[in-house]
Amino acid sequence: MDDDLHKQMVFEANRKSVGITYLLWFFLGFFGAHRFYAGSTKTGVAQLLLALSIVGWLVLIPWLLVDLVLIPGMVREENMKTINTLTYGDPDGAQPARPRVQTEADRKREAMLEDLRATGYKKQHRDNSHLYR
Repeated sequence: MDDDLHKQMVFEANRKSVGITYLLWFFLGFFGAHRFYAGSTKTGVAQLLLALSIVGWLVLIPWLLVDLVLIPGMVREENMKTINTLTYGDPDGAQPARPRVQTEADRKREAMLEDLRATGYKKQHRDNSHLYR
């Protein structure tokens, strides 16, 4: 099986759906189920704990209304983490550094710097205070 096809199949198996997230929000939102599904476990636990107290509901109701707007972004972010994990092996998407193409000017500059380092060149501060009088 082709590696790209395998990655695509794994992504499709782990992909999060905005529609499913909204359904979870509608039916189980007070328990933070939509946040657990979208990968925001810590805030899902916070919503679950708030749902257990009467005072917590005063915070939870506006939070759930804000979640209506935030759900697509949460799902998109979780899907991007899945893609980055499949592509780079890192959920943050840190790509390995590509070697920089070195031009002739870069090689000359490096050679000049090496010569200067070998001769003990040290950049000295110039006293130009006499120019400002």
